[in-house]
Amino acid sequence: VVNMGASTLKLALFEVDSRAVRECWRQEQLRPIDCDEAAWLRECLAGFTPAPTAIGHRIVHGGTALVRPTLITPAVEQALEAMIPLAPLHNGPSLAAVRASRAQWPGIPSVAVFDTGFHADRPSVSLRYALPDELVRAHDFQRYGFHGLAHESLLESLAGSREAAPAATTAVTLQLGAGCSACAIREGRSVETSMGYTPLEGLIMGTRSGSVDPAIVLRLMRAGHQADAIESMLTQRAGLFALAGTADMRTLCRAAAEEEPRAVAALELFAYHIGLTVGAYLTLLGGEGALVFGGGIGTHAPSIRERVCAMLGAWDIRLDQGLNARNAPGRISLAGTRDVYVCRTDEERIIARRVLECLAAPDFSPAPRD
Repeated sequence: VVNMGASTLKLALFEVDSRAVRECWRQEQLRPIDCDEAAWLRECLAGFTPAPTAIGHRIVHGGTALVRPTLITPAVEQALEAMIPLAPLHNGPSLAAVRASRAQWPGIPSVAVFDTGFHADRPSVSLRYALPDELVRAHDFQRYGFHGLAHESLLESLAGSREAAPAATTAVTLQLGAGCSACAIREGRSVETSMGYTPLEGLIMGTRSGSVDPAIVLRLMRAGHQADAIESMLTQRAGLFALAGTADMRTLCRAAAEEEPRAVAALELFAYHIGLTVGAYLTLLGGEGALVFGGGIGTHAPSIRERVCAMLGAWDIRLDQGLNARNAPGRISLAGTRDVYVCRTDEERIIARRVLECLAAPDFSPAPRD
C-alpha cells in the first residue's frame, strides 16, 4: 500500500485473503521540501521487499466518475490527472507515486482507492451547493468529502473497542493532522462531513484556511492577485501557519503552554471551529453517538482534545483528565458521560482490503484496459 499524503509518505505491506488482513511491514517518511520527488520515491520504493503481487494507492479525488476501488489503467490515470486542480496538494504527488511504483514493479496491477468513496452515498442535502443547476452540471460542483479512508478506519476502531459491528455504530469522528476534517456517521454510514468540493473546505488546518467567505477570494482577485497565487496562499500559507507562524502542533502546544499570545489565539480558533462542528453533527445525529479523535493531532495532543471537549459540556462530554493525559488509544471520558475515544487511524489496512475486493471482482482483468 502506497499512501501519499500532503506531508507524509506511508508504505505498508500486507498479506490479505478473504478472512484476514495481516500487516507485515510499515514505514512512514516526511516528504522533503523542494526535493526531486521522482528520485525520492524511487529511493523509498527500492527498500520495499518482497515485491508485492498488487499495489494499492490512496487517491484523494476522483471526481464523480471515480469513487469505488478501480484498477489503474491509462484512461484512469488520465482522469486522475484532470483532477489535480481539485486536490493540488494530493493528486499530483499520488500520481507520481503511481508512476514510481509502476517503474519499480512493471506489470503488477495497481488499484486506486479513493478518499471520497466512504462519503459518496451521503444524502443529497449534504452534497448540494446553492449554485445554478447549469454550473453544477457543467463542473460537477458538489460536496464530495475527503479523508473517507481515515474516517472509515476510525469507525472500525471504535466498533472494535466496543465489540460492536461498524454497521451498528454511530459517532462523530475527527481526523486531525496536517489536514483536518469531521464526519457524522450514523449506523456505519457517513451522513455529513466538513470537507467539500475540495479538501480546502471546513476546519482550520495546518497550512489550509478551511472555510472562508468566497467574497474574500473575489476581493483579492479584484485587487490584482492571480488565481494561482490565491490558491497557493489558501492551501500552503493559511491555517495555523498564518495564525502563528508554524503548522507544527507540537511547537504550538509548547508555545501556548508558555502563554505565547499568537499560539494561544491560534489554538483557541482551531479548537473553536472543531467544537462548533461537533455540536452541529451531534444535533444531526439526534444527540446520539460517541466522539472519536484520530490523526496525528487527535491522538498525540491532549491539550487540543481538552480544548475541544471543554466546549461540549451541553452534550454531556466530560474528559477523564488522567486518561486524556496518557495519550493512549481507548476511552478517555469520565464514566457515566458520553463516550469519547482516542483511536489510531489506519488507512492502509482499509486500502489493502479494498484492493483484494477489486481484484477478486468477476470482471477484473489483469491486462491494462482503456
